Amino acid sequence: MNTTYRHPSICLRLVLTAFALAGSASAEEVYFLRGGFDIFSTGMNQMASQLRKEGINAKATSFAGWRGLADGIVRRSKNKSVSYPIVVLGHSFGGDAAPDFANYLGRHNIPVALVVGLDPLSSKTLHKGAKSVINYRTPTGGRYTAANDFTGRINQVNASEFGANHFTVEENRSVQNLALQAVRAEIRKRR
Repeated sequence: MNTTYRHPSICLRLVLTAFALAGSASAEEVYFLRGGFDIFSTGMNQMASQLRKEGINAKATSFAGWRGLADGIVRRSKNKSVSYPIVVLGHSFGGDAAPDFANYLGRHNIPVALVVGLDPLSSKTLHKGAKSVINYRTPTGGRYTAANDFTGRINQVNASEFGANHFTVEENRSVQNLALQAVRAEIRKRR
């Protein structure tokens, strides 16, 4: 039996369906939280831009807006319109906000695949929201620690070994490459 479709409308529907599936939006949500005054942390913008060029759904924003983003995810979760994996990266005050973002989502039973801190100012405790955590910190930066309900893993990385300090860590190419590799690895697990 010949299965070739010769009718133009059937062919057109098949082609449009194939393009729609191939061109559908990525299934991830990656948030880059900039640090103080929303004028520093330009490396966060660079990394988000790089991922968008690769077709990854990434957004850079002020650390101060994390709660609004998280509330939006919670609202969307009620009608199952959240994209996974969720990844949160933050520099400086953004590094302080990233664990709070993940913990907040965790309280609403929304998993965060990866949290990446880039020299947070304060030490933070992670709860059940995050699965994997990497903290690129300088010797004076804040540490990430695990609460009793945290079941993931936390990796503290000395960013000074890459020549980075608090003001350059998010622009340091070595740190950027490592952070982006971790993000891509989480996304590949879900694709």
